[in-house]
Amino acid sequence: MDCAPVPGFMKYFTKESCYPNQAEAMRQIADALEKGETVLFEGACGTGKTLSALAPALDIAARQNKKVIIVTNVHQQMVQFINEARDIKRQIDINAVVMKGKQAMCPRRMDYEECRAFSENTYELLEMERELQKSKKEFSDATEKYKATKDPEYNRLRAELEKEIQNRESEVQRKRNLSCNHLYEVLKLESPSFKNWLFDDVRSPEEINDYANERGMCGYELLKREIKRADLIICNYHHVLSQEIFLTLLGWLEKLPEDLIIIFDEAHNIENAARSHSSMVISERTVEKAVMEIEDHSDKFPEKLKLDAQKILLCFISAMRETYDLALAFGERNRIGKNWKDIRISDPYERFDVVKDRLMKKIKGYSEEEGRNLNENSVRMILENVSAVGDEIDLIYHERYKSGADIVRKKSSVSLAADYLSAYLLLSENPNYYPILNIRRDQQTKDDEIYGRMELFTCIPKNVTAPLFDSLGGLVLMSATLRPFSMIKETLGIERQCTEIAFPLTFPLENRRTFAVSVPPLFSSRREDPETLTAVENSIVSAILATPGNTLIYFQSFSEAERFFSFLKKQDDIVLENIPILFDEAGISSNSVREKFFKIGEEGGRSVLISYIFGTLSEGVDFQGDRARTVIVVGVGYPALNDRIRAVEAAYDTVFGDGKGWEFAISVPTTRRIRQAMGRVVRSPDDFGVRLLLDARFQKKSVAKLRKYSVYNNFPEEERSEIIDTDPAGLKKELETFFEEKAG
Repeated sequence: MDCAPVPGFMKYFTKESCYPNQAEAMRQIADALEKGETVLFEGACGTGKTLSALAPALDIAARQNKKVIIVTNVHQQMVQFINEARDIKRQIDINAVVMKGKQAMCPRRMDYEECRAFSENTYELLEMERELQKSKKEFSDATEKYKATKDPEYNRLRAELEKEIQNRESEVQRKRNLSCNHLYEVLKLESPSFKNWLFDDVRSPEEINDYANERGMCGYELLKREIKRADLIICNYHHVLSQEIFLTLLGWLEKLPEDLIIIFDEAHNIENAARSHSSMVISERTVEKAVMEIEDHSDKFPEKLKLDAQKILLCFISAMRETYDLALAFGERNRIGKNWKDIRISDPYERFDVVKDRLMKKIKGYSEEEGRNLNENSVRMILENVSAVGDEIDLIYHERYKSGADIVRKKSSVSLAADYLSAYLLLSENPNYYPILNIRRDQQTKDDEIYGRMELFTCIPKNVTAPLFDSLGGLVLMSATLRPFSMIKETLGIERQCTEIAFPLTFPLENRRTFAVSVPPLFSSRREDPETLTAVENSIVSAILATPGNTLIYFQSFSEAERFFSFLKKQDDIVLENIPILFDEAGISSNSVREKFFKIGEEGGRSVLISYIFGTLSEGVDFQGDRARTVIVVGVGYPALNDRIRAVEAAYDTVFGDGKGWEFAISVPTTRRIRQAMGRVVRSPDDFGVRLLLDARFQKKSVAKLRKYSVYNNFPEEERSEIIDTDPAGLKKELETFFEEKAG
C-alpha cells in the first residue's frame, strides 16, 4: 500500500487520473515556483498543460499569499481556461475573475480618454451631491431652529442656504449630464450582491456584461471593485505586456509584481506580442496636425521654441515626402491603394536611414542660416520641451471635454509627434529597432492623395519582457512548441534560474501516423512547375479520398490556399464523392467555418477545411475526435523574407552571433507553426489520426540529399523518429491501411 503523502496541489487537480508525465510535470512546477525559478514547459497538444500549471501555481499562491494570473492571446484558449477554472471551483472554493479589455466591456463603447473624463465627472458628481445634501441638512437645521427661537439670524441663514442649494442643484444637474450613469450606479452600490454572484461561479465577460446591463451598470467597473478578492485572474497578453495596463491592474489587485505568479499559455507567441507593444508609429497626418496645433496654441510656447518646433516637424514631413516620392517608380504611384505599403529607408544589415539623413540635413541647413548648429542631441532636447507643452495642451483638451465645452475628446498631436521623433532620432540606428516608411492612399481627401507613416519596428522586444519577468514572484511559460529553450531564454531576456520541462506525446503510437511525402521542395521559384503542382494535387486528393472523415489542410499562404480551394471544388473525384470544401477566407468568420466543419465530422460526414499556416485556425483550436482525422501541411511555409524579417534576422546576428538570425527569426518560428498545425489532430489517448507533411524537405533522406534546405532536423528527436518517408503514389494506400486498422 502506497502511504506517500498526497501533494498539496492535487486538491486543485480535477481529473480522475493523470496523463502520463502529468503528475511529474506538476511536481516539477511546484518545486520550481517554491524556489522562485522560472518554468519553461513544453507538453504535446491535448495533454493537460493548463491544469498541470494551474494546480501547483494555485497551491503555491495560496500558501505564499500570492495571486495567479493566466494569460493567452488565443480566444479559444480563454474559453478553455474558464472551463478549467469552473471545474476547479466545483472541487475547491476559489475566486476567479475573467477580464476583457475596457472597450469590450464598456456599455457606451467609449475610448480610454473619453471614459477617463466621464469617470472623473462621475466621481465629482458624487462629491457635489454630498455637498448638496450637506447644504440641505444645514437648511433643515436652520429651519427647525428658526421655528423654535424666531431668531432672524436663522431666517437670514435659511435664505443664504436656499440660494446656495439652488446653485448647487443646477451644478449637479449639469455635471450629471457629463457623467457616466453606469459608473454612478456602481459607485452607489453598497450591497454585496454582485460580489456574491460573481464568485458563486466563474463568470465569463459576456455573463458579467449581461448582469451589469440589466441593472444599468458597467461590468468593467464592477470587476475592478472585486478583482482584489480573486485568487485567479484570467486575461490576455495585453493586460500584462502593456506596462501602463499592468501597473493599473496591480493597483486594483493591491499587490506588487512579486506577489504574482503569471502563467503564459502559447508562450511561443510572446515575442511577437511584445514586439507589437514595443514598436512605435506616427503618421504624416499627425505631424501636420501637430504643426497646426502649435500655431493654435502659440501662447503656450516661448517664441523660439515655437519656431524650432514647427521647423523641425516640417523638416520631418518634407524628409518623408521626398523619400517616398523618389522611391515610387513610374506608374507605381497609381497602384498605391488603401493598405499600407512598406518603403525601404534603411538596409536591414547596413542601417543607413535615408529619412533621418534628409531630416538632419534640412535641420542643419536652417539652423546654420540662423548661426546655430543643431545636432541630434540638441534637437532631442528641443523636442523634450515641445512634448512638455504638448502635455499641457492635452490637459486643456481633457478639461474642455470634461466640462462639456468640446463634444469630442481631442488628443494632443504635439506630444505624440515630439515623443515619436525624439525616440526615432535616438533608436533608428540601434540594432534592436528598424525604421520603416509606409505609404497609402488617403481616400478621405479630394484627390485621393498619398501620405506616409513612419514606423520604428522593434526587432528584439526583450526591453518589454525582461524587466517584467524579472519582477514577478513566479513565472510559467508553456506551449506545445516552446523548444529550443535556449532561444526562448535569450530572446525574452530570461536571466533567472529555469526549470526546463519537456514531455513528448504519450498517446498510443498505434493511434497516429506522420508521413513526409516526397513532393518536390516547394521553393517559391518552383511552385508553378507542372510536375510539382501535379504531385501536390495528387497527394492532397489521395489523402482526402482515403480519409474516412474530415481533412484539414494548411497552405503556406492565403493565395496558395485560395488557389487550391478553387482546384478542389472542381476536382472530379471530390465532386463525385460529394465532399464539401470549406475555406477559411477573409471576410468570413473563422468560427462559423470551423463550427460547420466540426458539425459535418461529428455527424459522421466528410469535408475539407482549407486554411493557411499563418491563420487563426493553425493553433489554439481543438480538432478532437471526428472533428478532423487528417491534417495536411503543404510546404515548409517560411514567412515572406521582407525587410522586417531581415531586420530581425540581422538584429539577432548582431546581438547573439552570426547564424543565430536565421535560426531565431525564421527557422525556429516556422517549425513551431508547423508543429502547432500538426497538433490539431490526435488530442486524447483514444483519438486517432494522420499528419501529412507535403514537401521533400521534411523527409529523413533530405538531410543528405538537400542538405541545408532540409528541415527534418528542426523537429525534436522524438517527433523526428515518428516521421515516415513516403511518395505520392503510395500515399493513398498508407492512409487506407491505417484507417482500416483503426476501423477494425
